[in-house]
Amino acid sequence: MTKAKYAVIGWPVKHSVSPAMQQAAFDAAGLQASYERLAVAPDVLGTAVARLREEGYAGWNVTVPHKQAILQYVDELDPGARRAASANTVLNRDGRLCGYSTDGYGLATAILEHFSVDIEGGRFFFCGCGGAARAATIYFAVQGARTVAIANRTVAKAEEVAAIIQRTAPECETLILGLHEKERIGKVLTRCQALIQATSLGLAEGDPLPLPPDIIPPDIAVMDMIYRETPFLRETASRGCRTADGRGMLLHQGARSFTIWTGLPAPIEAMRRALEEALQQ
Repeated sequence: MTKAKYAVIGWPVKHSVSPAMQQAAFDAAGLQASYERLAVAPDVLGTAVARLREEGYAGWNVTVPHKQAILQYVDELDPGARRAASANTVLNRDGRLCGYSTDGYGLATAILEHFSVDIEGGRFFFCGCGGAARAATIYFAVQGARTVAIANRTVAKAEEVAAIIQRTAPECETLILGLHEKERIGKVLTRCQALIQATSLGLAEGDPLPLPPDIIPPDIAVMDMIYRETPFLRETASRGCRTADGRGMLLHQGARSFTIWTGLPAPIEAMRRALEEALQQ
């Protein structure tokens, strides 16, 4: 039996733990499939996508920096990917490429799992609006969030996301803040149930904190999209906040990709174990 081929494409991509997680899912489901990392530079993305199609890859994940650029190389987009102008999952359906965004689903499921906070009717604060955060904020609004607040260094980028939300989910209250507006941010945070830290601050040693801990209310849940405990998570936990890193989001967006590709429920616990092992290496 010929193995179905899957991959993750990005630049760089050697750090990705998706191969361990997805291979565990295929094995647990008894599927003959392989999943690999493919480093694809931005200037050869179109060529790489053509090759994946020609070589019969059944699907692939898309990571930084290709989530928006991939849109021009697929044949159709799921409504969520179209709204977000971002895709992180591609399904090859008999040579026709379909793009999906599972980032919002992954974050929403992780927040529900870790904090028992439902998206519908909830109030959420996003620190940063690039990449996955852009897709997630729009997803939250469409799924019925009462309030989505976005604080970003470049306010114009946050305003772009807000404009999409206002067109697609006008009943969602959308607040835009500059990261320099500490006092206003503090006031808005008191109205929110969860704070999502979506900047890259915390990836590098010596990074400043994205927000001053003293403006963060102790009863708010804090999730950092980075896949390990960051100084920001340690500081907010010391103030009494419930905290979680980004591995839950990674798990559940990957599980949704698996289901898109196979039509099967994802073997979540097998994926979770493989993810934890990969992150410990």
